[in-house]
Amino acid sequence: MTQPLPTPPTEEGTMPPGPSPLPTDIHETLIVLPGGGVHAQGLLHDGSPDQLEVLIERVRGPLRAAAAQHNRPIRLSIGHPNGHVERQQISADGTIHADQDLPTDTSAVDPVWNQGIPEETGLLATVRAAQRAGQWRAAQQAARRATQHLTTQHGRDHPYVAMGTELQAYFAVMARDCAVAASLYIEAAVASHRLGGPEEQSRRCLVNAVTAWLHSDRDTSPGGAGFAAAHALIRITPYDHATLAALLQRLTTGRA
Repeated sequence: MTQPLPTPPTEEGTMPPGPSPLPTDIHETLIVLPGGGVHAQGLLHDGSPDQLEVLIERVRGPLRAAAAQHNRPIRLSIGHPNGHVERQQISADGTIHADQDLPTDTSAVDPVWNQGIPEETGLLATVRAAQRAGQWRAAQQAARRATQHLTTQHGRDHPYVAMGTELQAYFAVMARDCAVAASLYIEAAVASHRLGGPEEQSRRCLVNAVTAWLHSDRDTSPGGAGFAAAHALIRITPYDHATLAALLQRLTTGRA
């Protein structure tokens, strides 16, 4: 299928409450904000730059406890104002080690990622009709219904669902609903990354997410799309220093 795409939380992270089993790969992210303060797990912790280590440990402390409780390491990636991402590993005994190398997945990418949502299913017929008519909001709604059907049929952890979410995001942009588009692109990026999709697809979704956020009302609330995009950049594209630094600066300016 040819999808009309422009040329842009919890994934493995967010600790579950209580003694529930940990996901296969716990990976938490933390943002150090320009001018002081940190953001993690949807919460903003205010403070001055000289309080940075105290603020980081406020987040890291419960992670140490979880690592010890479950007797397994937890990864923590810390994004800094200059865009640099510091990677740490919290061992089961609570010690902190530098996690220098990104985990590599040598498994082959499922061919379904390149095939797209099958047109012969008929799920996209209404989407395409609305697209041809330039009815972008109707196309977005039809794409949402198609994605819901795909979720019911295949489960949420399927490439088709990630593709459907990205398609919704595209039509949201075309309908000039950039705030919704930003959230959808982030969701698609995280899903593609979690499911082992092509790296380029996750990167594209993240770039589109940031662009959509910049063209929206720029929600800088702790639980908003701006911070969600920053955490996704830290997790998925930790070497994209310039994009992360620029986004953190925008988030700080927007909250001033």
